[in-house]
Amino acid sequence: MSSKKNNRRGRFDIDMSPFRDLMGQMDSFFNHSFKQMNSIFNMRPFWVDVDEYDSEITVTAELPGYKRNEIELEMIGHRLRIAAQRNSTHENQQAERTITLPFPIPKEETKATFHDGLLKVTIPKTDPDRKYINITDEHES
Repeated sequence: MSSKKNNRRGRFDIDMSPFRDLMGQMDSFFNHSFKQMNSIFNMRPFWVDVDEYDSEITVTAELPGYKRNEIELEMIGHRLRIAAQRNSTHENQQAERTITLPFPIPKEETKATFHDGLLKVTIPKTDPDRKYINITDEHES
């Protein structure tokens, strides 16, 4: 009989615990760093969904617990900035997201609604007369 350990073919007998420990320490470091950064700047992320349709783009943001007067929308060229800030006696909370679009945002035509913690921004596309070009095979006559 062989003195080798009962090892499956193609596998090595390696102690992976140092690697697992290192990965655990790295996870802990990054999780702690981001928690600390969030607590220093008091930033809270929020969910945003962007849907594109033929004539418009809809941006939906979940802002539970915020009131309409605590939310600010800012349009800067191709970007839409959503900022929410709540000041209470216990703590100040703020959250912000910026969405970049492939065209300038039309200020007058853009509409926003807010109901039950759900913000919906409807941005019309600036070039509704967009045309598509038919691609043909170069061997067709």
